[in-house]
Amino acid sequence: MLHITNGDSVVETFRHGRFPGQYISWADVLHDGPVPQLDSLEALSQVRAQSLAGFGWGSVEQIRASFAERDRALAGFRKHEEAVLWFEHDLNDQLQLLQLLDWFSTQDLGKTRLSLIQENAFPGVQPFYGLGQLSATQLARLFPVRRTVSATQLAIGKEVWHAFRAPEPGELWELAGSDFPEMRFLHAALMRWFEEYPGAQDGLSRTQRQILRAAESGARSKRDIYVAATKFEECPWGDASVFLRIAGLASGPHPALQKDADDAYSISEDGRKLLAGKADWIKLCGGIDVWLGGVHLTGPEAAWRWDAEAKKLVGTS
Repeated sequence: MLHITNGDSVVETFRHGRFPGQYISWADVLHDGPVPQLDSLEALSQVRAQSLAGFGWGSVEQIRASFAERDRALAGFRKHEEAVLWFEHDLNDQLQLLQLLDWFSTQDLGKTRLSLIQENAFPGVQPFYGLGQLSATQLARLFPVRRTVSATQLAIGKEVWHAFRAPEPGELWELAGSDFPEMRFLHAALMRWFEEYPGAQDGLSRTQRQILRAAESGARSKRDIYVAATKFEECPWGDASVFLRIAGLASGPHPALQKDADDAYSISEDGRKLLAGKADWIKLCGGIDVWLGGVHLTGPEAAWRWDAEAKKLVGTS
């Protein structure tokens, strides 16, 4: 049996609980950095390794080797009677799941059963953020609820993953309006994704705005800002992604965060103007250079922004 899940934490629980089979950690944060349309998983893994290394999350060689080992293990899925996908309801996991469903949609499964476990709750665990909170015994209780992945789910994965990697966001925005009853967490995850586009009023993504609110409330260290910012989220992000955005807000000609001598942060006057809707982050930075899936927002103005009041993506050209 092959178990594929979102990261190393759950894999360690599998090992501790001596789950039978082989484990794959799909350790890629797909809402950070470029995810362009390329011809193969291996080619995309190369791009992703370069991107994650650029964030300071390891060396290119180390990440590339990790992805290569992961991809080889995935390619060997036919050695197993069953491949089980374990994923959560949040944006990070739903993007990983889309990538895997797209990949499996092009494979001859042979005699291997492909099954899926995806949850947004567990009895007695409040609040539930993810599978990493669960013990080996609790994960074992989820195993019987797995369901065979349907042809419809594979088709949805292929279509949405293609749209996510497209150089223009229109197709994905159109798909985000679907309910996807076969993929019950996908709609909410996609709507959260579009909130990472620059805001129509202030040029900030939702995560950046939450960071500034946390700093305005008095949080100073990176960890304290992260904890305070997650209180604005239904599905908190990993700390590395938030730390990356803290560093971005503290850089540039007009930083929104001031980094103090003791490695603590405080909100700057420009940061307060941003939260008041009296400044625009893209203009303060002198332009934008951000990847959102396959969309590269670059230049003096973002080609697309998120209108939070209307809850829609709008073009600026």
